[in-house]
Amino acid sequence: MTKKQTLLISSIAAASTIGISSYLLKDPEKREKLKTKANDIRHQVSKKFSDGLPLEKAGNPTPPDKSDDSGDSKMVYEGSQFPTQYYNKLENMKSVEKSNETQVNK
Repeated sequence: MTKKQTLLISSIAAASTIGISSYLLKDPEKREKLKTKANDIRHQVSKKFSDGLPLEKAGNPTPPDKSDDSGDSKMVYEGSQFPTQYYNKLENMKSVEKSNETQVNK
């Protein structure tokens, strides 16, 4: 595809998106329906990604022959520091959020 064709297709796609969005958001009832669906999708995605991370086991250098061993533990046992750094980063973020909350509540 040439540069002009790519630009033309991108322009048509952008104009179509703007047109469809304008049509959907013009009617207050459709706007509320769209907001509700967007929030439902956002909650489903955030719930799906928040459930599957075993952070308690991250950074634990247990031998890889344990049956309940996670992949992170095996990586740390072999010398990888990524799971440990990730766990420490999340714990640090939690402590910063708690201190911010206590400052706001004062």
